[in-house]
Amino acid sequence: MSPPVATFDEVNTSRNGNSFAIKKDLPVHTKGNGQVKAHQTLETMASNWENGFTFAPIRESQVSRAMTRRYFQDLDNYAESDIVIVGAGSCGLSAAYMLGKQRPDLKIALIEASVSPGGGAWLGGQLFSAMVMRKPADAFLRDLGVEYDDEGDFVVVKHAVSPSHPM
Repeated sequence: MSPPVATFDEVNTSRNGNSFAIKKDLPVHTKGNGQVKAHQTLETMASNWENGFTFAPIRESQVSRAMTRRYFQDLDNYAESDIVIVGAGSCGLSAAYMLGKQRPDLKIALIEASVSPGGGAWLGGQLFSAMVMRKPADAFLRDLGVEYDDEGDFVVVKHAVSPSHPM
C-alpha cells in the first residue's frame, strides 16, 4: 500500500530561492510538428518522424499513480467475488472464459502469480510462429474466430493473430 506521503495532491518546495510546484497531474499539451496528438493514426505519426517526433513528458509519479489507482480500484471491486480462479494457465483461462460466457451475471476473479497469463503455453517453441494445440482446444479457436490447420488429433495455429481476425 502507498505511504501517506504519496496521497498529497500538491507539494510546494523552495530550492535555492526558486519556488516550484509539483502537481498531481501535468496538463495535456498538444503541439504540431510531429508531437503526439490524440487520435493520430500510425501513418500520420510515421510520416512526421523526420520532423522531430517526440513524446510528451510523463512524470514517474503520474505513472505510479495511474497504476496504483487502477490496481486498488480493481482490488476493491474484486475483493468480493462469486468465483475465484487461481492460475491463468490454459485451464484457468478456459474456465474463466466459459464461466463468463455462460454466466455474465457472476463476478469472476482470475488470480495469476506470474507476470503473464498462459502458464505452460510459454514453455518451448518460443522462436516458432506456429502453436500446436491438442483437440478439443480447437473449440475455443472456432469460438474466438482464430484460423488454424486441422492435423487430426491436434490443430496448428499459424500466428498469434490471424490477418483475417478483426482487431
